[in-house]
Amino acid sequence: MPTSWYQATPAIIDLVLLDHPTSILDIGIGFGKYGVLLREAFDIPYERYEKKDWIVKIDGIEGFEAYQNPIHDYVYNKMYYGEIYTILPKLEQKYDTVLLIDVLEHFDKQEGLKLLEDLLKITNTSLIVSTPINPAPQEEYLGNTLERHKSRWTVVDFVDFDYHFSQVNVGDNGANIIKIYPRKVQKPVEIISTSEEPLKIGYVLPHHSLTGGLKMLLTQMQMLRKRGHHITAFFKGEQGSRVLPAWSEITVDEEVLVSPLELLEAHTKECDIVVVGWIYQLLEFKGKDTNVFYWEQGHESLFGDIPDYAYIPGIRSSLDLCYNAGIPIASVSSFVAKVLKARYGIDTPVITNGIDISLFKPDLERVPAILPVVLLVGSPSLRFKGFPAALKALEQVWANGLRFQVKWICQQKSEVNTVFPVHYMIQPLQEEIVECYQQADVLLFTSWYEGFGMPPLEAMSCGTPVVATNSGGVQEYALHGYNCLLNEPGDVQGLTKSVTEVLSNPLMKDRLRINGRATARKFSYDQVIPKLEEYMREIVSYSKSL
Repeated sequence: MPTSWYQATPAIIDLVLLDHPTSILDIGIGFGKYGVLLREAFDIPYERYEKKDWIVKIDGIEGFEAYQNPIHDYVYNKMYYGEIYTILPKLEQKYDTVLLIDVLEHFDKQEGLKLLEDLLKITNTSLIVSTPINPAPQEEYLGNTLERHKSRWTVVDFVDFDYHFSQVNVGDNGANIIKIYPRKVQKPVEIISTSEEPLKIGYVLPHHSLTGGLKMLLTQMQMLRKRGHHITAFFKGEQGSRVLPAWSEITVDEEVLVSPLELLEAHTKECDIVVVGWIYQLLEFKGKDTNVFYWEQGHESLFGDIPDYAYIPGIRSSLDLCYNAGIPIASVSSFVAKVLKARYGIDTPVITNGIDISLFKPDLERVPAILPVVLLVGSPSLRFKGFPAALKALEQVWANGLRFQVKWICQQKSEVNTVFPVHYMIQPLQEEIVECYQQADVLLFTSWYEGFGMPPLEAMSCGTPVVATNSGGVQEYALHGYNCLLNEPGDVQGLTKSVTEVLSNPLMKDRLRINGRATARKFSYDQVIPKLEEYMREIVSYSKSL
C-alpha cells in the first residue's frame, strides 16, 4: 500500500496529544501505523500493556478491505471496512479526535469539503488532516481505485473552518497539516445608522515597526482627518517615547502617550470612537463605555499558523477571549470575514484596504531597464510569504534561458545565493517604493495566505503586471487572466510558467497593465474611506440609542 511522509508523524502525534482524547477515529488507516503510535503515546507509557487494560478507544476505518492485517485486529478497538459514507451512519459515538491522514487528496475539492463538514459532526475536539503539499501523480494501486490522487490542497481551501496550520517540509515537497476545530456560534453586534457631524476619532497604535498593517492604519487617520474629523493618536510607551513612528509623515490633531501601566480606556473618554490596532488591545475596553472597534487585517495566529505546538492552546484561548469580547469588528476582506465566521461565529462587515491612485500610478515616461525587473516585496523571515517558491520559480525561468534582475523590497537583507542578480531595497521611503513598482516588469507575490495583500494592488495601480498565488485575501480584487496570473501557493511550475508568460508575451503584459490599473481605481480611498466613516457613525449612533 502507498505510504505517506513519515517525517510528518511526530507533528501529527503531538497535535493529537494536545487534545487529551479518550476516543480517536483513524480514517484511511492503511497499514495501521498511527494506531500503533497512538497506543505507544496513550497506553504503553502508563504500563497498560494488554489490550484489556487500554483506556483510550481507537477505532479505524479503511476503504480497501484487502489492506486488512493483524495490526488492525490488535491495535484498534473496532475496525470498519468499506466506503466512508456507508460507514459513518454505523458509528456508535462521536470521537474526541478524528484523523484524516493522506486521504483528502483522493477526493475532488467539492467531495473533500463535504467530507470535512460531515466529519466535524462526529468530532468533539479536533479533526486532524494531513495532505501532501504537492501530490504526485497517482492512479489505482493493487486494484484499489481509492488510491487515485484527485486534488491538491492549500491553507486557503480551509477558509470556512476554524483551523491550525503547519507544514513539514521534505525536500521540495512535504505535508500540509491542518487541525480543524468544531465551530462556535455567537450573536452578532447590531448597529444602526447615523448623523453627519465630524467625529472625534482615536487610533491606538500597536507598535512603531514599518509594516503594511500599521501603514494602513496611519493612512486611514490621514484620510479621515482630510474629511474633517478630529484625529488623536494613542501609544503605550515609556516616558519620552514618540507617539507616531519616526518614519511616518502624517499629521494628527493630538498625540497622547500612555504609560505601560495605565489603562488606555482612561485616556480615550473624549473620543466618539476608538480604533484599536491590535486584537489584544480590545481587552482593555471590554465592558467599558468607550465606543471601540477593531479592523481585522489578518495575522499568523488568526490563520492558524502557530509553529510551536506548545503555544496553540494558550494562543487560541486568548484570541477566543478577545474576538468574543462583544466589541464590533470589521474585516479587511471577504476571506478574513469567512475566517472570523468559521472560527468565532461572528459576522463582520468588509471594509477593504484602499490605495492612493494619485501616488501609485504608472510612469508614462518610464525607460525600460536593460534587463527586465522582477519585483519581490516582503520580509524574507516571514515563512508565509512563500519566498522559497518564488526563488525556485525564478531559478527555473533563468535556467530556461530568460534573463532578468530582481529587486527585493524588504526590512532586512536575505542571505540567499542565486544565479540571477538581486538588488535589495531595505526599508525604502514611500516614493522609492512607488518607483520600484513603476520600474518593474512583473511583481511576483507568493504568499501562502494574506488577509488582503497590498503589494499586488499597489503594482496594479502602477501599471505593473502581477503574478501571484491564490492566498485568500487577494481574491477581493485579483482575477486570473484579467488583471493578474494566479497560481496555487507553492506551485513552482505554475509560477515559472506565469513569470515566463509575462516576460515574453507583450500582449499579456499590456492586458494585465490596463486591467490592473482599472481594478485599482475601484479601491481608491475615495471609494473606501466613506465606507469606513459610515461604519464608525453607525457604531456611535447605536451607542447613543441605548
